[in-house]
Amino acid sequence: MWLLPFVFLPKRWWLCAILFFFLFGVFRVNLYEKQAPGFVEYGFVQFEGQIVEEIDRRMDYQKITVAAEFGRVLVKISKYEDLSFGDLVSVSGELEMPSDDIEGFDYAAYLARYRVWLLMNRASVQLVEEASFSVRGFLYDFKWKLEQRLNSLLFEPEASFAAGLLLGSRKGMPLELTEAFKVTGLTHIVAISGYNISLIIAIVFWMLSFLPLRQRILVSSFIILLFVILVGASAAVLRAGIMGVMALLALYNGRRSQVFFALLWSATFMVLINPYVLVYDVGFQLSFASTFGLLVFVPLFQKYLPGRGVLAEAFYLSLSAQIATFPLTVYNFGYLSLMSPVVNVLVAPFLPFAMFFSALALVFGKSAALFAYVNLRAVELLALLFAELPLYVPVEFNLLDFLVSLLVLFSSSLFFYKSKLVRAFWRGS
Repeated sequence: MWLLPFVFLPKRWWLCAILFFFLFGVFRVNLYEKQAPGFVEYGFVQFEGQIVEEIDRRMDYQKITVAAEFGRVLVKISKYEDLSFGDLVSVSGELEMPSDDIEGFDYAAYLARYRVWLLMNRASVQLVEEASFSVRGFLYDFKWKLEQRLNSLLFEPEASFAAGLLLGSRKGMPLELTEAFKVTGLTHIVAISGYNISLIIAIVFWMLSFLPLRQRILVSSFIILLFVILVGASAAVLRAGIMGVMALLALYNGRRSQVFFALLWSATFMVLINPYVLVYDVGFQLSFASTFGLLVFVPLFQKYLPGRGVLAEAFYLSLSAQIATFPLTVYNFGYLSLMSPVVNVLVAPFLPFAMFFSALALVFGKSAALFAYVNLRAVELLALLFAELPLYVPVEFNLLDFLVSLLVLFSSSLFFYKSKLVRAFWRGS
């Protein structure tokens, strides 16, 4: 992404640009990896530390990230422990180094994205001191209460599905439904994205319509920040949040937002903060690829293909995202879904009502939960039905295939959008 503006410079500058960004990337990764602990004595240890991330609550266990004097440790504990973000705890158990090869998956690099370098898979924990008030702690506790509220109003898997739609939480969803969403290309519906951010902006602008425009923009930006923290600040959420705030800042300054510009620079900011996401965070890669696909291919489909209306738009959106994410999907997961655009069209009428009535259920209880259940269940049944059909093709890409497919996509984007991409990068830079 950082090399994009140099595509439009004279060719003699390309080699210099590539060399500069390669050296800068090496320096940034080296700086990030210096956060890893030095010499650590593995085996049974006992230490005190603070819980520094949202607690990962699962069906049978919990995971907490504890900051100790020798670095961050991901600790697996009993599901019955009542702990909160910011608590000071005493932990005892077997300290381990995460594996860098679990059936080809680099788990150590995956954890390093979160500055976690050590593991404790079975541990006992004792509360030493309760956390003092913090905004993050308050938001995480509030999120947990919302999830519990949904669990009290809906059966599973609808409760976990609703939590995914509203809060980006997929921890309680059964494996069968998770796999059905994955195979049919519906995983994105339980990932917070630009759609959710747009809804927040629209709601805030409507509720604060009595205020001047600039004040509404500032309030919206602050609420987006809180929402990103609330739902866990995953790559997709962070990307959507940054783009949303950039669009609001452009409006604040009386300028028109340029989405290519916002997408490019949001990726740049995220990689500067954490260079590991560029290579080891598939969610980061898919989020930016799908958004780029929507910007590039949807206008082309609208121009050259027949069909208008909500269903046609849903088909164009899904097909555009699938084209743009095709290299990543095949390279990482080894299959191509042929049904994704069709399934996305079929579930499109139910999703807005599923979100709307799930949110209403948090306030009005079971009367709204019934309508939420009907729409949630319709989406689940469609996903499960199409997951049983042999409409996905196993495809394997090696690294060369992956790079060639990316080059083809990038070249086609430049062919149609070169002038727009130039203006997008340099405008306001």
